[in-house]
Amino acid sequence: MDRGAGRPAGEKAASEDTTGKAEGVLSAYLAKHALHPPRIAVPPHRTLGLIVAIPCHDEPALDATLADLWECEAPGMAVEVLVAVNAPADASPGVRERNQQTTGAARAFFTSRNSPQMMGHVLEYPDLPPRRAGVGLARKLAMDEAVSRLGRVGRPDGVLACLDADCRVPSTYLRAIAEHFTRHPRSPGAVLPFEHPLDGLNDAHVREGIVRYELHLRCMVLGLSLAGHPQAFHTVGSAMAVRAGAYARQGGMNQRRAGEDFHFLAKFFPLPGFGKVTGTVVWPAARASHRVPFGTGRALGAWLAGDAGGTCTYPLESYRLLAPLFSTPEEFHRLPQRDLKAWAGSQAPLLMECLEAEGFLDRIAEIQANTATARTFRERYFHWLNRFRVMKMQHFFRARGLEDCPSPEVARELLAWAGCATPEDPEALLASLRTLDHGPKEA
Repeated sequence: MDRGAGRPAGEKAASEDTTGKAEGVLSAYLAKHALHPPRIAVPPHRTLGLIVAIPCHDEPALDATLADLWECEAPGMAVEVLVAVNAPADASPGVRERNQQTTGAARAFFTSRNSPQMMGHVLEYPDLPPRRAGVGLARKLAMDEAVSRLGRVGRPDGVLACLDADCRVPSTYLRAIAEHFTRHPRSPGAVLPFEHPLDGLNDAHVREGIVRYELHLRCMVLGLSLAGHPQAFHTVGSAMAVRAGAYARQGGMNQRRAGEDFHFLAKFFPLPGFGKVTGTVVWPAARASHRVPFGTGRALGAWLAGDAGGTCTYPLESYRLLAPLFSTPEEFHRLPQRDLKAWAGSQAPLLMECLEAEGFLDRIAEIQANTATARTFRERYFHWLNRFRVMKMQHFFRARGLEDCPSPEVARELLAWAGCATPEDPEALLASLRTLDHGPKEA
């Protein structure tokens, strides 16, 4: 069917020109940033609009993840699942053997379950450079292949969803993602709700460690939200989705061996329309792991070894210190340098020291000189004062003696700040923070 059918001739031409430019963004990105040519020869279905990218390294639970995806409600468009089975060139024989078993099982699953509307593909990367091999590179390889697939059907507005090979999802997963981006056609991306599954964790110590670690994750977001930062979103790599065109414009996925999700999403948070998917959830695995230097697996492993540091979190005071920076930045737009200096000098000594270290006065002067309105000033201000810079400032506070605190303690303080009940039991605290974080369901 003609894309321009039913439109005046001029409107049709303009639409085709815009679509062509958008599709060109995908091809330009691949030409500049793709590490390999496209690997999947099978043509994508013409209604392809959503691709789930799954990195998979030495992972025994992929079959359960795939089964969940194939049990999902139809989202009203064709879906593909791309599994990037990967290993570094110096991987042990055991890892290689397990990866081969996973590859064979996944291919057998896809052969028996594939249909035009739901199709899976295995991508094999058995010899990645050891210094770069990791989850960031594996995500990038799968997501870049997904960009190529969507480019072949002219869908720069198609969606790339990230999942991990040890996650479980409910039947609403695919439909909720598709509906979010349909309802929000200008949204460049979104995060999804997540919850570490507690049912079935019979070891009380493991369960406590997972609860404390998830409290830490939720305290960081709730603290930022209460302090007034507009980018109060989670950065969980298995619970995020972005449009292909936005992915290309932001330079794609990085190749970090850990923390790739934080740095990737930090580029999307300031973009207009970034939001949250509702009506579904992702259940990341609650297990110990030493494959990455931080994250759920590492924190739980440390907890089980007697180190509670990974389940501590930034103290309440760090958010209260930062709150004046977030509240009304538009007031800085036309503020003379002497008045801005006086404002900075009136802040708490620890924040004053941090602002000086960050070159606050010079940066505000630069933003003032390059923005005409308060709205554009605010946009550029939070491009500078983004999640990464906020984290640096909290680390500055820590280095000056503002130590992290046990996550249940901070969770109670944040709930009190939000005007909510403050239960003593950590699991009750977690339930309260989950309810606050998920928010009301979309109409």
